[in-house]
Amino acid sequence: MRITKRRLSLGCLAAASSVLALSASAQTITMSVVTGSPPGHIISDGGVEPWMACVEDALGDGINFNYFPSGQLVALRELQAGLESGVANAVPIPIGYASDRMPLNNVSMLPGMGTSAQEVIGSYSRAIREIDALGEEFVEANAVPIWAMGFPPYQIISMGPAMDRIESFQGKVVRSAGGTMTLAIQALGAAPAEVTVADLYVSMERGVVDSTISGLASVKPYNLQEIMQSVSTNGAFGTFTNVFSINRDFWNGLPGDVQQVMADCGLQVERSIAARMDAEAVTLAEEFAALGIDVFEFEEAAAAEINARLDAVKDDWVGRLEARGLPARDVLEVYQSIMAEQSGS
Repeated sequence: MRITKRRLSLGCLAAASSVLALSASAQTITMSVVTGSPPGHIISDGGVEPWMACVEDALGDGINFNYFPSGQLVALRELQAGLESGVANAVPIPIGYASDRMPLNNVSMLPGMGTSAQEVIGSYSRAIREIDALGEEFVEANAVPIWAMGFPPYQIISMGPAMDRIESFQGKVVRSAGGTMTLAIQALGAAPAEVTVADLYVSMERGVVDSTISGLASVKPYNLQEIMQSVSTNGAFGTFTNVFSINRDFWNGLPGDVQQVMADCGLQVERSIAARMDAEAVTLAEEFAALGIDVFEFEEAAAAEINARLDAVKDDWVGRLEARGLPARDVLEVYQSIMAEQSGS
């Protein structure tokens, strides 16, 4: 794969900031792709890198990627802003970190919105394209969505004993990635702490936070299996979504056949990353149990009580956004209808 990995420098910044660089002789498109995820993270090696490989397989010498992983060029929380300004040509927008700019798209992160990665991703991918209010937020952010990614339902990962009932959450400090996740943690009676994932290991190790709500696929890239003591497997605490997007100005300068290749590769990535994460959720749980970690399921009564609290998050989210004049109720209802179709397909 002809992907150039570079350390941040003033020269790299200048190169990556250009909107579209075309070689006069070869007409090669040079594109800067920036992520906040380290190599080996599912967003990187399951999504961004396979997408680049797919595009390159189709376009050959017609495309050249300058690849900046791990927040080298733009910090994780600033990816959306970096894309909007044109510092990066393409990024996976972390929707939870772009709540102020794309509040309605946080519907994809609400608790109970899917039982698997395939359902989460399939629903959100359709919603971006079918719900005008969601698509408009991408337009306003100068972004073109190419493919969506969402984890299987998030689980509770703790430094202590299993948090297997509603009382376990009382008085706990739980790391939040922001957005609707913060509302979910508050609904459970815990205190949310917005800690970047890069700082999560140290925060948990030092007791700054007691636990985190996260996808199992995010555990090993940040070595949380070294310090965590328990993790649930059948929770429905919401999820975290990313949408790999291209700067709209850059996109508009691309030939139509190149746009089609990039879109088609996006659909391939959605299918492959969803299937991979669902399979890994099972194998990771087995691996963590073998390490002596308490891998547990919520009993039916406890799950019902927790989920009842989480259901209220939807109404809270709707109320907050409708107070700002946003059509949150309509978006939620259409999204849920899409999700019902996905679960039945």
